Amino acid sequence: MDQFLDQKRVIWVAAFGVALGLIVTSFYLPGGDDLYRYYLPFVQGCLDCGYTPYFVQWFLLPIKYFPGYPLTWPMLTIFTVSGFLLLTYQLKINPLPLLLSFPMLGQIWLGQIDILIAFGLAVYLFGGNPYVRGVGLILALSKPQLTALPIFLCFLLDSPRIWVKLLLAPSLILIASLFYYGPQWPLFWFHNASTELPIHVWRLAGLDFWRFGLLLISLPFLFREKRERLLVGLLVSSLATPFFGVYSYIVFLLFHNKWWFVLLSYIWLLGFPLWQEDAMRLAWVLPVGMLIDLFYSNWKNGKMFPPKPGLDTSSSI
Repeated sequence: MDQFLDQKRVIWVAAFGVALGLIVTSFYLPGGDDLYRYYLPFVQGCLDCGYTPYFVQWFLLPIKYFPGYPLTWPMLTIFTVSGFLLLTYQLKINPLPLLLSFPMLGQIWLGQIDILIAFGLAVYLFGGNPYVRGVGLILALSKPQLTALPIFLCFLLDSPRIWVKLLLAPSLILIASLFYYGPQWPLFWFHNASTELPIHVWRLAGLDFWRFGLLLISLPFLFREKRERLLVGLLVSSLATPFFGVYSYIVFLLFHNKWWFVLLSYIWLLGFPLWQEDAMRLAWVLPVGMLIDLFYSNWKNGKMFPPKPGLDTSSSI
């Protein structure tokens, strides 16, 4: 027991060291391109700049009051790194593989906002009160192209008796946004996001793989526990949509990570000598590898449909 506690302490000391390194680095390097190009203009009033649903502007409003350039990016980095450390602690996940993974570096370097999605998914999965879980749904849908499918699949595992409670907060936000931004804002947002979102090297993996990934849409139904179904849904979404950036892989690494996933997240670098940054189109190897690992471990433990013969299937979800 003492040895386990010592090992855990070493892991967390190392994690804080890595986190501090990421934060300090952000004060000296010229990063945060997506923050300055998309999200900061979005919270300042350019609703078509961030390619996110308009109501997300309310959740990103604190960015508007961060110190000006060049300190806005380091401030967001502090919030992002601290948020992921808190989530890994609450979810009892080893923080080091998450912090050392390539998607985490991308998340920090670009100034992305997937910490909102991560918080939302964690609250939706583990919040005890259905009204609170509904708030998690709102945050998780800050990037609906990432989470709409897995949330819907997990929603089916909830009792229909609490569906109204789960949907209360999202419904109120939707109604308020229709009054504030106008009843046609969902159409404006969808048209802008689906036609104007620029092709980016961080999306090449999804752009290459999504037609094959569509064949995997039914896979989450094989998992009968909510956490696993959400995780597989996220993995399938990363492979079945051209809008899932490699930096957003962080949202499924939060719920399931192993040391070899870190190596898998950098495997695209093997193609760098030939293709330079375009080699990132090989990054789909990470979600595919995680899917294979999940299938093997869950089948071995009898946590999938159909259950292995002779195993007790009476456990609740």
